Amino acid sequence: MSLPRGKNARTFYRAAKQRFSDAELLLEHNRTTSAVYLAGYGVECMLKALMLESVPESRHDTIGDLFRGQLGHNLILLMRELRTHLRGSLPSIIERTLLRVNTWTTNLRYMPGNIKSSLATEYIRDAAQIIQWTDERI
Repeated sequence: MSLPRGKNARTFYRAAKQRFSDAELLLEHNRTTSAVYLAGYGVECMLKALMLESVPESRHDTIGDLFRGQLGHNLILLMRELRTHLRGSLPSIIERTLLRVNTWTTNLRYMPGNIKSSLATEYIRDAAQIIQWTDERI
C-alpha cells in the first residue's frame, strides 16, 4: 500500500481516500445518505486509480476517456475495464462485493432524507473491502 507512481493515478487515489474518510465520518453522525454517496464515489476513484496505475502513462488519455460521462460512474463497467488491465482474475469475494456496492448511483446526491442506518453500515463495510483490495494492488 503505497502511493501510485503516476500523477493521474495519485490524484484519484488521494480523492478516493479522502471521500471514503469523509463517508466514515458522516456515518458516525448518522448522515447515512451522504455517507453512502461518498463511499461509492471513493470506490469509483479507487478503481480509476488502479486502472491508471495498471497501464503505461502513454495510454492515460485513452483510459481517461472512459471516465467521462455517465459510464465513468458505472462501477461494474469500471471493474470490467480494470479486469482487462490486471493480470489474473478478480477474487470472487470482490466480484460479489462489487455487485452489492453497485447499488450506488450519482443520483444519491439529490436524495433527501437518510438511508436506513443498517444498510448504510453494510454499504460502507463493503466499500471498505473493495478499497482495501484495490489499495493492496497499487
